[in-house]
Amino acid sequence: MVKAVGKRYGQVDQGVPAHVRLASALRDTIASGELLPGDLLPGDAALMDATGLARGTVRQAVATLRAEGLVQTRQGARTSVLQRPRLQPFSELLSFTAWARQQGANPGARMVELVRRSVDPAVAHELRIGDNDLVWTMVRVRLLDGVPVMVEHAAYPERIGALLVDADLEAGSVYAALAEHGIEVASGHHRISAIAAEAADAELLRARPGTPLLRQERTVFASDGTPIEHSDDRWRGDSIVLDAVNSVQGSQLARRAPD
Repeated sequence: MVKAVGKRYGQVDQGVPAHVRLASALRDTIASGELLPGDLLPGDAALMDATGLARGTVRQAVATLRAEGLVQTRQGARTSVLQRPRLQPFSELLSFTAWARQQGANPGARMVELVRRSVDPAVAHELRIGDNDLVWTMVRVRLLDGVPVMVEHAAYPERIGALLVDADLEAGSVYAALAEHGIEVASGHHRISAIAAEAADAELLRARPGTPLLRQERTVFASDGTPIEHSDDRWRGDSIVLDAVNSVQGSQLARRAPD
C-alpha cells in the first residue's frame, strides 16, 4: 500500500509543493478503493521512507486530508479513512431512489405508516389546500445499502395520496408511482436547517436522541405548478452533503434567518 502511495507521489507534477503532491497521492489511493473506510493510513515513518519527505511535510499532507473530511486522527491512535458522505445536488430534482443509484448505492425503504387524516395548518399552506381538507401522510425510513440514513415525513393532497395506497413504496419511488398515473414532478422548493433528533426519529435511525440531523423541508410541484407533496426529511448528518452551484449573476439559493 505504501509503495502505491510513493508511486503516485512520484507521478504528480514536480512543480507542485511536496505536501500537496503527497496529499494528492493519498487522496487518489482512497478514491481508488485501495484504502477503504476504517483502514489505517500508512504511518509517518512509512510515508517518509516511500517519498523521502520530512516528517513535517508528511504531517502537513495528512492535515490537508483531515481538513477535507477524508481521514480522522484520534488521540493515541493512527489516522484512519472516514466514510465519505454522499453528495446530493440541487441542480436537478431526483427521487431518493434515483439519487442513491447514481451514487452506486442500493436504495431501500421501510414503511412506518401511510394514513389519511386532517391536515396540519402549516402543511395546508404549503400544499395550497383548505384547513379542513384531508391529506395522506407517510412516514418512511430510507436506507442506503441497508443502513437507515433518513426519516421521511411526507404529506400529499387527498387525490394524490390515494394513488400511493397500493404502490410498493418499500421497493420503489413515490415519484415513479405517480408517473404511472400521469403525474410528473417538475420542480421543488427546499429549505435546509439543523435539528436535534427527537426520540421517535432517533429510534428509526438507530441513533441517540439529540443526535444532530439535517432537516430538508421540500415542497414538490407538478408541471402545472400544483403542489403535490410536502416533505420534512430528517437526515443523519454523517450520511449526506448537500451540493449547490451558484454565481454572481443570480441563484435560487437564499440564506435567511429562521421564521
